[in-house]
Amino acid sequence: MPRRRIIDNTTLGLEVQGMARQAARQRVAPLFAEFGLDGFEQHYPVQLSGGMRQRAALLRTVVQDRAMLLLDEPFGALDALTRSGMQRWLETMWEHHNWTALLITHDVREAVFLSDRIYVLTERPARVLREIIVPLPRPRRDWLRPGPAPSRPTF
Repeated sequence: MPRRRIIDNTTLGLEVQGMARQAARQRVAPLFAEFGLDGFEQHYPVQLSGGMRQRAALLRTVVQDRAMLLLDEPFGALDALTRSGMQRWLETMWEHHNWTALLITHDVREAVFLSDRIYVLTERPARVLREIIVPLPRPRRDWLRPGPAPSRPTF
């Protein structure tokens, strides 16, 4: 929300659930450094880069402590360099926190990089056309490096 500072944007979900503003801020505050937002709590979204706004949005989701994260095109609005950095950052965060996530994307490379299992859907009405188990080991950060590509499995 453009008129709310980042600290207030990241606590919004908790407040909507009935948590007091001060308690919500105390819960979110320790995560700002881990999400690369330390020192930006009082800034407005317009003052942040696209990647920082995406990390703030993810923080708002993660702090609600749900069993599963739903990420719908989380990097769709980012330029290619920022997107690739955010993908690597997200993979690192997944390794550290052991999150379960449902990622919706139209980017095949992003799907392969971030997923262990991919469901390809048909057009409307959406049905599962194919399930693909991604046979690449983790971490996959090396897979995105420029230069000769590591051996890629066939699907």
